[in-house]
Amino acid sequence: MKKLLSVLLALLMVFALFGCGKKEEPAPTGGDDDGTTKIAVLLPFTGDQSYFDTLANAAKEVNDADNNITVEVFECDPNGAAEESNWMNWYDNVCEEGKYDLVVSGNGTYEGFLYKACEKYPDQKFYNFDCSWVPEGGVPANCYAVDWALDDLGYVVGALSAAATKTGTVGVVVGMESQDMNQFIGGYCQVLAANDVKYVISYPGSFSDTALGKEVTEDMISKGADVIWQVAGGLGNGVIDACSGHDDVWCIGVDQDQYLQFKDTNPAWANTILTSALKNTNVAFKAVCEMVADGSYSKKLGTHETWGIALNGVGLAENDYYLANASEEIRNKVADTLAQVASGAVEVVDTKAWDEATYETEWPKVRDANRVD
Repeated sequence: MKKLLSVLLALLMVFALFGCGKKEEPAPTGGDDDGTTKIAVLLPFTGDQSYFDTLANAAKEVNDADNNITVEVFECDPNGAAEESNWMNWYDNVCEEGKYDLVVSGNGTYEGFLYKACEKYPDQKFYNFDCSWVPEGGVPANCYAVDWALDDLGYVVGALSAAATKTGTVGVVVGMESQDMNQFIGGYCQVLAANDVKYVISYPGSFSDTALGKEVTEDMISKGADVIWQVAGGLGNGVIDACSGHDDVWCIGVDQDQYLQFKDTNPAWANTILTSALKNTNVAFKAVCEMVADGSYSKKLGTHETWGIALNGVGLAENDYYLANASEEIRNKVADTLAQVASGAVEVVDTKAWDEATYETEWPKVRDANRVD
């Protein structure tokens, strides 16, 4: 009997040990191992009514999609100071703990800080959503950088303007003059000159002065321009305002669908916007989010890619208002132009592809081919 009791006691101690061991195992937790793809987006600010807002809105759409991807948007530089210490502090905040599967940022003013973060955090994956330059050694091995075929986009806008004008004169307001900004209008000037349409170009020297935007646009209209494209950020609101005061003048927006942007809040502005030239940062961002989630993003790291018409990286907003107000002839012209550019049948002027010497000699010829003052 004593022997039996000893055996039973030993068995009870074993079970007790197993029970204690089980209680000591950590319970599953959330955080980095909960299966959610976590993405941080570092923007200087939102509210630009342009492409920062486009990306912020895309982040919200990803969050609302309930696809196990969460995106946090951080406004890092509301005052536009572009100080390195500030930006690197933000990168430290989102990178040091390794809690994000991807860190997103970009724009010519700020991407130098992004590349520094790539070097500082080699195990962190990054996405440069608007690449204007690549470091001398190439895109960092932990980053994917994209830019946009703005030359092709400008060519399509020029073809639309040539088809829509009734006066034979159109205009474009470019916030500031630079080789990068002129990429928008190289193809624009090219196709207008080929169609013998005159064009007025204004460089107000600002992306925010709406009063100045309205002033230069009124001057264009006085010179006969009846289709005016704005490539000027917040200053572009002044362009839209000026165009809205003339029943026979169309405005073309930029970066996002500006007709939809103002449809409910400012119908007078919306009704002057025939269409908008889209830089579809939202399309690429959503694609990148999905690649990170399904594990295929690593194939993009260390590469630089241009998103053009074929990838739906650029194009025109073909909303209901455009379909109702652009004639079938105009829409067919635009469709043909899109197809020609996408196929490579047209060699579009690209100022960004030129070296400095070529730019200095060739750009004035393109800019002034059919320009009027």
